[in-house]
Amino acid sequence: MFIQLFSNYLVEQSVITIEQRDSFQEEIQKTRVKLGTIAVAEGLLTNEQAEEINHQQTQQDRRFGDIAIELGYLTETQVSKLLSMQGDFAMKYFQLLIDTIGLPMEAIREHLHNFQKIHGFTDDELEAVKNDDFESIIPLFATVRDPMITDLAGLVMRNLTRFVTNNFYFGRMKKASGYSYSMLAGQKSVGDYNIFLGFSATSELDGIIKLAKNYAKTVAVTSSDEVYDAVCEFANLNNGLFDSVLSDDDIFIEMVPPEVYLNQQLSGNAYCMPVYIDGSEFDLIISADADFVPGNNPHTLTLKKTELCTNVSSTLPTVLVVDDSSLIRKVLINLLNENGYQVIGEATNGLEGVELYKELEPDIVTLDITMPVMDGVTALRQIKEHNPNAMVAMISAAGQKDKLMDALREGAELFFTKPFNAQEVIKSLKNSEF
Repeated sequence: MFIQLFSNYLVEQSVITIEQRDSFQEEIQKTRVKLGTIAVAEGLLTNEQAEEINHQQTQQDRRFGDIAIELGYLTETQVSKLLSMQGDFAMKYFQLLIDTIGLPMEAIREHLHNFQKIHGFTDDELEAVKNDDFESIIPLFATVRDPMITDLAGLVMRNLTRFVTNNFYFGRMKKASGYSYSMLAGQKSVGDYNIFLGFSATSELDGIIKLAKNYAKTVAVTSSDEVYDAVCEFANLNNGLFDSVLSDDDIFIEMVPPEVYLNQQLSGNAYCMPVYIDGSEFDLIISADADFVPGNNPHTLTLKKTELCTNVSSTLPTVLVVDDSSLIRKVLINLLNENGYQVIGEATNGLEGVELYKELEPDIVTLDITMPVMDGVTALRQIKEHNPNAMVAMISAAGQKDKLMDALREGAELFFTKPFNAQEVIKSLKNSEF
């Protein structure tokens, strides 16, 4: 965050060129190593332990070191040592300026002072920005009265670092009155609180495309609708984690299926925060207004299904994958096909899933919980009515505890939380009888 903001300031002051800015940022990113990677390299953690901690982070929104200490894998002293080994990236950046363009340290300090003055940072706030301390940074950029808005924005920024990229920065949050967009993908949570979280573009989609592709990682995202689908899944991830925190306080909240809107306008109270990935912008949209309307005409996604093998093996367990997200279906299909299972069908909603189950009679069916047309729990109930011995694994985001309990009462054997821990999924399936 600091490096991106300070670099842009130096470009505006004609101290460095845009090309130098991009080159310096790329160089710094190469040295920005995750704590788990360092711990494994130092022999303090195994790969499996690091993956377990990373997976728990996706469910709990807690720091890597805190989880490692709680699990007994690392001591506080070891975590402190690992943090110090990550390095002072601000100082490394200053060294690049000195070595590459010959900028004296005195001049850097003067520019840093002016940068601090322009943004109105106190000395402590500047240190927080230099250390990319989102807990302290977010309140500086999201100065709104509702702490829920600030907390959700902070969660999104932490998850951008965890799942998308750490080469980003964000601007100040402002009210989104009369906000028009070319594209908006997001999700509502309803119940005791009404929350909307979305990601939008006012014109060009470059920032949205980078968000989608970096989040999808190894899964190809080639069409506009695949981009929108991946962004919806990122919204779902964040909403799930946020809702899980609220649910811990005995608050009822339920996520509805994500939606995409094109070329429309927001209605009701909402906040907008610009985010920049590799220089390309998208907007974070958050609302806690019960009367908020993201758009009037949802866009229908047209997503191609994976070409599946039609020659069903007599030795491999067969699977039907049911999820409204093309990205999640691809992830599951690849994972299962590579680990001794044969995916013979995929469905985009619960109703289609029930019909395909009756037609294909697979050994296993995976059911997403939150889907349009028919949700996963209703589909589970109908599948069990058709075949009481059906082997069903439920798929959910974090924060859907009540729905998962309903699914277990209806006879679901397993459940997995997105994003998946591949080893956990396969191990659980192998250990289950069907």
